[in-house]
Amino acid sequence: MIRRLNLRLPLALTVALGLLLAACGARPTQTLTEAEAALADAKIAEKCAPEEYQAALKALKKANELADKGENEEAKNQAIAAKKLAINARNKALLRKDECERENAPPPVAAVNPDEFIDKSGPGSMGEGSSDGLKTVYFDYNSSDLTPEARQTLSANAAWLKSKAVKVTIEGHCDKRGSTEYNLALGERRAMIVRNYLKSLGVNPDRMAVISYGEEKPLDYGEAEQGMARNRRAEFVVRGPAE
Repeated sequence: MIRRLNLRLPLALTVALGLLLAACGARPTQTLTEAEAALADAKIAEKCAPEEYQAALKALKKANELADKGENEEAKNQAIAAKKLAINARNKALLRKDECERENAPPPVAAVNPDEFIDKSGPGSMGEGSSDGLKTVYFDYNSSDLTPEARQTLSANAAWLKSKAVKVTIEGHCDKRGSTEYNLALGERRAMIVRNYLKSLGVNPDRMAVISYGEEKPLDYGEAEQGMARNRRAEFVVRGPAE
């Protein structure tokens, strides 16, 4: 009986060691592979949505670096974020496909200058300045609800959009607090709530695409709350004339 127990002891230690290693987490190979596949599927975005494609590429590179260091849980979260960025890049590229692949001429945007329509000011100046153009909308911390100021800004944006035959992309952004995956989802909710509100005000939803950048594109790198507030936003990018 004693001899049998001694034979079983190494097996018990092996099982315990296996459980310990599992608790520490293994390299998220499958998640990394899925992110790589999503990026490969988004190859069209390298030409038709280059900024979004590069953001996805950067996130995947970071995921692999984290995995190489053994920081597997962070690597997994970063790989999930890379996959979402790649899907967003592909979707945006497909919206632009006809334009970016047209030969010999850029999209006919003679009457549209996107730089004139984007307000980069910040909280506190919402509603100020010219009523023409598209103004940035800001959000409270960890929220996708529209504030009264945001609704007022969107009413002005809706009037402008209904007077101009253009297509726009609504970009959702967050401050750096929270995980990459969470902020991507929150940025998407912010962009979608803006789109839905503009739709309720009579703007054709077919003219509005959405994309989330999460925390990837801050306007302010400061640690103060005022800087954080500038990063919790939805911005508008004019993509060209509506068909």
